[in-house]
Formats: sequence, structure tokens, C-alpha cells
Amino acid sequence: MWPKEIDERRRRMGEIIQRLEKRFPSRHHHPIREAFPLLIATLLSQNTSDKNSSRAFQKLRSHYDVTPHVLAHLQPSDLKPHIEVAGLYEIRSRRIIALSKTVIERFGGDLDAILRRPTDEARQVLMGLKGVGPKTADILLAFRGNRPIMPVDTNIFRVSGRIGLVAGRHYERTRGALEEVIPEKKLGEMHFTLIQLGRDICKPRRPLCPLCPIASLCAYPDKTRE
Repeated sequence: MWPKEIDERRRRMGEIIQRLEKRFPSRHHHPIREAFPLLIATLLSQNTSDKNSSRAFQKLRSHYDVTPHVLAHLQPSDLKPHIEVAGLYEIRSRRIIALSKTVIERFGGDLDAILRRPTDEARQVLMGLKGVGPKTADILLAFRGNRPIMPVDTNIFRVSGRIGLVAGRHYERTRGALEEVIPEKKLGEMHFTLIQLGRDICKPRRPLCPLCPIASLCAYPDKTRE
């Protein structure tokens, strides 16, 4: 991409950020700050709604300390009643227990030991854990490791495509495109803001384009009038 094109995208994104900041309250931090609970909460969020994953995590945490040393000694039947609301509880319960054991065996139960490594190295180590994909690794790096990274979820894919920033649903391409045009200090805030935009307004079906604060900067509203 030519420098002028990058500059234009950054200028446009700067205006998008300003409008979204006025519309949505800022939230710079993930509500779960400890590394291992954040990992488990993110695993529970895969392929389910935010509401159900949050309910599952809160129920799990109300019955057990969410630490690898506690969860590693449970049986799947111990976990299932607490996480079933998130769905796929047969797979998730076994995966959580196996992952807890791996974290103990390889890292002495300390996920922060991974996050203290250089970013690329830490990301590869995290993604080497079974069940941990790029989004999960990036959430840990961004919101526990304080790295300038933009985790990408379904809402962010949708919004990024509709505003014309990047086509398709390629994770690394979308993440790179966002990190290229959003200032580092805004990445965490915009992660939450773009998700909120996707949930409230830029919905998968029948997006509420007339209510969108960035509609005039987006080509998608024209499609809703067809």
C-alpha cells in the first residue's frame, strides 16, 4: 500500500474514532485482569453469545477458584453443570482440565511467564496450547500483557468489512489493517468500541444504519436502500 493511501486511511479512521468515542463510553480494560481466568473466560466465549459465556464463567467462578491448580484436579462432570450454558460443555470441560494440566506442567501454573516474553514469541507459545487460537492469544497479550494488539472478533470482522477497511474474514489481515490505522494507545478502547458498534447498530442482518454515527463514512448504508 502506498504511503498516501495509508495516510488517507489513518485520517479516515481518526474521524471514525472521534465519532465513536462520542457515541459510546470508553472502556480501556478487560473486566477480567488475571491471566488464567482471562484465558478460561475467552475459551468459554468461543462460538457462543457474550451473555451465555459470561454466565458460564461467573457460575464457574462462584464454585471454584479459577486457577490451573484447582481446575486440573477436577473431572469433566464437575465442570459441566457450571459451564453448560455456554454450550459444547463436553468438549469445553475436557479442554479446560487438559489446558490447566499443561499450564502447570510446562509453566509451573504461571501464564504470566509466557506474557513476559517478547510479543511474537509469547503469541506463538500461547497458540501452541490446545484450544488457543489467534484471537484468544491476542486477548491475553492485549489485556493482560498490555501489548499494542487488536484482537478481532465476529463484530470487528463485520464492521471492518462494511466500512471498507479490509475485505474478507482473514484474521491476520484484518488485525494488521486495524493496527496500521488505529493509534497504539487507542487499540484497547477501539476493540471494545467496535464490538459495541457491531452489537448495537452494525448488526449482521438489518443493520441500523440511520442510527450509526459513522454512516456518512461508510459505503454500506447504500446497500440497505436497495
